[in-house]
Amino acid sequence: MQASLYLDVQHALAEGPVWHDNTLYWVNITEGRLYRHDTASGNITHFDMNSAALGVALPASNGWWWTARERDCAWLHEPTGKVVPIDAPIPNLPPAHRFNDGFCGPDGHPWVGSAALDDSRETASLYRADSTGPLHIALTHITLSNGLGWSPDHTKFYYVDSLAHNLSVFEYDPNSHQISNRRILREFPDDGTVPDGLKVDANGHIWLAVWGGSVVLHLDGETGDILDRVELPVTQVTSCTFGGEDDRTLFITSARGGLSDEQLAAQPHAGSIFQVRTDTTGLPLVPCSLPPPQE
Repeated sequence: MQASLYLDVQHALAEGPVWHDNTLYWVNITEGRLYRHDTASGNITHFDMNSAALGVALPASNGWWWTARERDCAWLHEPTGKVVPIDAPIPNLPPAHRFNDGFCGPDGHPWVGSAALDDSRETASLYRADSTGPLHIALTHITLSNGLGWSPDHTKFYYVDSLAHNLSVFEYDPNSHQISNRRILREFPDDGTVPDGLKVDANGHIWLAVWGGSVVLHLDGETGDILDRVELPVTQVTSCTFGGEDDRTLFITSARGGLSDEQLAAQPHAGSIFQVRTDTTGLPLVPCSLPPPQE
């Protein structure tokens, strides 16, 4: 399968794509902004989060978005652009760490991981937000928390620690929201490529972006075997999501930060968003169920 260019935005680090209300959203992490593409008009608008970074943005209710910024969480009111910080302590977040990828669990509670930006190993964490707002540690000894998702029956939790070079699967208890019995679903070579963001489809299989690999891998959710490949004309592939009128288009984000002038000349659309038609659909989006601020 070959992806084609969808939006030539050329961001330093486009990530976290979400298809919500027939609209594509994504974050530019190092710019601290949430972007929106209006498919009807073609206009691209953005929302500043008043932070040096924006790890993830998840739609909630009444125009609100739950976000994890560089080192804290905040609400964004899309209609007005208002940003409301969430005043809650973040456990186990060392100074040289920031928030990275995240997604809502089956109950609508956000999960988000941190990433070590120094040379420390296994010092980051994966968190789950509870109904009062604070984050609680769900997993430790991580270096670069990345893609995560749940199986259609909510019994499996898929998770990527990029610098561990593997995709793990856990048992997930939908009542206690606990993860357990981790096993490695697929190992990746330590060759300059790393597994990044992912999306689970309606068949329970995984679409996994490979940073440095110019590819999204379609993986069997039970065995980790490669079912198909989506090739891209850029190396730094970051994440993906399903959307479009019939939910069968895979939108893929990428990055251009860190590429040399020679590399950028060879891949001028690095940092842009790509698309490919698939024969499956994504899972229904679970919005954030935490109560947003009173308007």
